[in-house]
Amino acid sequence: MLILCSLIRPSKDRLRCLSCSLSRRFGGLLSLGVLAGIASTAQAATPSIDIEGGSDRLRDNVRSFISLADEPCDTPLWRLRARMRELDRQVQSAAEALGYYQLTSERELNQGDDCWSLTLTLNPGEPVRLTKADIVINGEGGEDGAFNSIKSNPGLDVGDPLDHGRYESLKSRFGMLASARGYFEGQFERSRVVVDREANTAEMELIYNTGPRYHFGEIRLQHDILDEDFLRRYLTFESGEPYDTDPLLELKSRLNASDYFRSVRVSPRLQELEEEAVPVLVELEGRKRHGYSIGAGYATDTGPRVLLGYENRYVNNRGHSFRADAKVSEIGADLEAAYSIPMSRPAHETVRLYTGYRNEETEDTNSAVTTLGTSYTRSEEGSEWLQTYSLNFEREYFEVGDQPEQRSDLLVPAFSLSRTRSDGSTYPMSGWNVLGRLSGSPSSLGSDTSFVQLYVRAKGIYGLGERSRIIVRGEVGRTEVDEFNELPVSQRFFAGGDSSVRGYDYKSIGPTEISPETGEPVVVGGNNLLTTSVELDYRFLDNWAVAAFMDQGNAFNNGDVDMMRGVGLGIRWISPIGPVRVDVAKALDGNEGWRLHLSMGPDL
Repeated sequence: MLILCSLIRPSKDRLRCLSCSLSRRFGGLLSLGVLAGIASTAQAATPSIDIEGGSDRLRDNVRSFISLADEPCDTPLWRLRARMRELDRQVQSAAEALGYYQLTSERELNQGDDCWSLTLTLNPGEPVRLTKADIVINGEGGEDGAFNSIKSNPGLDVGDPLDHGRYESLKSRFGMLASARGYFEGQFERSRVVVDREANTAEMELIYNTGPRYHFGEIRLQHDILDEDFLRRYLTFESGEPYDTDPLLELKSRLNASDYFRSVRVSPRLQELEEEAVPVLVELEGRKRHGYSIGAGYATDTGPRVLLGYENRYVNNRGHSFRADAKVSEIGADLEAAYSIPMSRPAHETVRLYTGYRNEETEDTNSAVTTLGTSYTRSEEGSEWLQTYSLNFEREYFEVGDQPEQRSDLLVPAFSLSRTRSDGSTYPMSGWNVLGRLSGSPSSLGSDTSFVQLYVRAKGIYGLGERSRIIVRGEVGRTEVDEFNELPVSQRFFAGGDSSVRGYDYKSIGPTEISPETGEPVVVGGNNLLTTSVELDYRFLDNWAVAAFMDQGNAFNNGDVDMMRGVGLGIRWISPIGPVRVDVAKALDGNEGWRLHLSMGPDL
């Protein structure tokens, strides 16, 4: 016998299926029943309901449907027996929700000294399977690839067990997609499931009419700090284009990332629909013009450090900004001031004019660099790769070992390409970043030394289950230069330290020369670099993890590389700004021995 599970109303009304009521019970009662079952286990004396047979999912759904569990322990046995017919209906409804229309069950009710108990034994039989699954899309959306993706991958197809929850989820996908893509008049012309109990089969039919697709109407901006023509350069859509929520979300993301606004709201005015147009209101609340920052930290490479910062977030109404930063540590200072100018695509193009001074002193080298330069950073629409073109004038005073101080003037054009992808958490379980930079300094442009340099750095994080992850990183560099001794220290390669090869001091690995005064080896750096690292982390508490790692690498000149290795263990505190790392590492080569490494900051 065929059982019709749907009721069709006139075409202009939204169509409803009797299976909707089943689904509401299946979805809502499922979650409420599970919560009730969890809560009941916390009571000292509670009824015991054991369910045997069938799958875990079927048993859980049956448990969520039956209301007998609400009866207290002192309920008379006659009342419990009187509710058995209701229990049978609930068990059958729970089974049919998952397609088990042939289910039979046996029950055993007992009254103990403290409370009553019930044992249910389920014999589910074979589930009803779909023999027909017709999906038809009418209206303008019939040519929309997004709707066709639902049709090609409905999640419920011929041969599948009939699952009313999945059926209702499929229907809801149509409504959500229609709202997201501007088909505000979309509705089902027909939605039904017909079950043949005798044949144990079912047929599904869905006919959805999307109606017309609305388009973006007037775009209104409410703001008070920047020029409107400049702000409209951030827009990801124009009036008249087909409505879609994705450009709205992208616009909000761009404006939030601009650093101009404390609050960004992008709202489609659905209550103001007119002539198939959706007005959009963008409400912007500006940040304070001036910002100040101060911080302190510690790392084994640098020792204690202090950070000071100032920014003028919008120098003028065209979005120009200014920023100055100072970092002072035990081994030196890093000062920079930069003026940024957003271009025609402000979310993707920026020009920076900057100047800076950096001084760094290690055990074997001393370097002081003054920089004056400009850079142009851009990315393509839809791409996360950042391209940066720069031109720097660098004057550097440097010393290596006991050698006298040298001065170098370089004009350095450079190109870099970078990208970072992460799951967005402070302790990412997946993600990677890569940076590649090509630079040089031709003597034909007035530089004291000619060289060409390529540097590539990459890092990847891969989850191993819910608590473990593996981190791999590596870097490689090569410099072509005629006279290496004339190459400034800032352009040479060194290895060793917190983010290089642990177990060794900061920039302590590389080619050496014997000092004529002390007779001791001095690390002078190399024109090549190769380092690799593998680390396994295990998160044993929400904010704590342990790590085991092996690093290796070296800086070297032309010829074979002698890899210096280090192994160790560490602990991680997962702070709001990223992991704080404490590592103990053993150098396996040379005479370094054991070393403690402290560092902090994002993994990617």
